[in-house]
Amino acid sequence: MRKFLGCAAALFCIVQVPHATAQEQQQSFKSLIARGFDIKAVTFARGESTENRETFVVTLQREKSVAVCFFSANSWITLSTIALEDARRCDVR
Repeated sequence: MRKFLGCAAALFCIVQVPHATAQEQQQSFKSLIARGFDIKAVTFARGESTENRETFVVTLQREKSVAVCFFSANSWITLSTIALEDARRCDVR
């Protein structure tokens, strides 16, 4: 039993390392574009994963950094200034 717990603890630590070293932050879509990020994909999602809301997922990249932004369909279609300047919309790594 001790051996199993030791292996489980070691595996947990190994799995957690990538998360600890990644520098994740949140920024606005507008600031990412200003910094030179390019849009790589725009995906429409609706269903169980988005609580049945119409959502656009926008993926951006600049060199080795990747950003993923989430917008309601209305915000993305109208390019709402409030949504584009909201730093909570995009996760950057």
